[in-house]
Amino acid sequence: MDRAIDQYLQRHAEPEAQQFSASNHPALSNKQRYQHVLIIPAFAESAYFLSNVLSRCGNPALLTIVVVNAPDDETIEIEKIRSTRKLLAGLEHSEHTPIVVIDRASPGKRLPPKQGVGLARKIGSDIALRLYRDGYVTSPWLCQTDADARLPKDYFSALSSHQGTVVFSHQHVSDDAMLQFAAKLYDAHMQYYIQALACQGSPYAYPTLGSTIAVQANSYARARGFPKRSAGEDFHFLNKLNKLAAVTWVHQPTIEVRARRSTRVPFGTGPALEKIVTLLRDDPSGHSYLSYDHRCFELLGKALIYLQQCGQSPEFVAIATSNDRDHARIVRILLHLGLPKVLNDKFYQQPNPEQRQHLLTNWFDGLKTLRFIHRAREFYPDVSLHQTLSKLPTSLRKQITF
Repeated sequence: MDRAIDQYLQRHAEPEAQQFSASNHPALSNKQRYQHVLIIPAFAESAYFLSNVLSRCGNPALLTIVVVNAPDDETIEIEKIRSTRKLLAGLEHSEHTPIVVIDRASPGKRLPPKQGVGLARKIGSDIALRLYRDGYVTSPWLCQTDADARLPKDYFSALSSHQGTVVFSHQHVSDDAMLQFAAKLYDAHMQYYIQALACQGSPYAYPTLGSTIAVQANSYARARGFPKRSAGEDFHFLNKLNKLAAVTWVHQPTIEVRARRSTRVPFGTGPALEKIVTLLRDDPSGHSYLSYDHRCFELLGKALIYLQQCGQSPEFVAIATSNDRDHARIVRILLHLGLPKVLNDKFYQQPNPEQRQHLLTNWFDGLKTLRFIHRAREFYPDVSLHQTLSKLPTSLRKQITF
């Protein structure tokens, strides 16, 4: 077994994984072995959610780890706490799907509000890693999803030809017409962002939805697991992983995710859908839904070229001057993002351009890429998504479903 896995379990795993006893869980009490493991955090879900998640990809050699969780937050609706405790009781008495249930919803066991779903994912994944190391699970893939997802039929087989980290494509669905339209707008916005990054050569052009991630045990351990955050844990986790080895975006098959409005977290899909539905009440056409001006990405492309030139020749940084307006904007944004912190003595001491470029690529990561685009909006404010998509180059527009 890989040394990184043992070190992670000893030094960085959550107590639930370090103290885990297989004999306390019926699905493992007779030393049963499973081919795959699936980790799901669950809060205020129906007791029957798991049958929907697995309805298309039922696998008799699958072990599911469900981390039933609730925040230790007095502002959470009491009805959601009740439904979560009902879910916990229902899962603990389930006799159908092989399952390990972790209780982080009962009084005294609830999650710190600022750690939320990130901690829940980490607990489940740490336990899955422990089970893989101990031989209860044979596949190295730690598969992540959510209670509102439905996995495709060939989900597990699609992993066999990949290494490291995989993210699947997804599509939000709803039986409610307005919510479905809101989800269609949001999905198009996110696809546009990713495809526009790809067109400019960004190495961080992939979806970042927690319900679509699968990561191999060694990569998970080397990245030291999920960040313990109440939102954005998927984005930051993939950002760490992509610095170890490129994340692979699997375009097919597609995971279906039920579109749901939410205000429980400060950002993410749920809050975005809430805002779009509110907008659609005033403008049912959706034309007033705004997204990035494509010139923001064109500016990003020029910034990536500038950074590449910095890596090729350190002297370029000192002598690079231009009356070009875009160049001035790029330098202004990069200075705001902290470029001088990476262009230090360590950078100049690197013996070749490849190592200098590696430092720059790790510095200008997915988060700084997003911040660059947001800062570029000062020069190119958001415009109607409909308008933007209609004006995109054909090669880019074809990559976006709308």
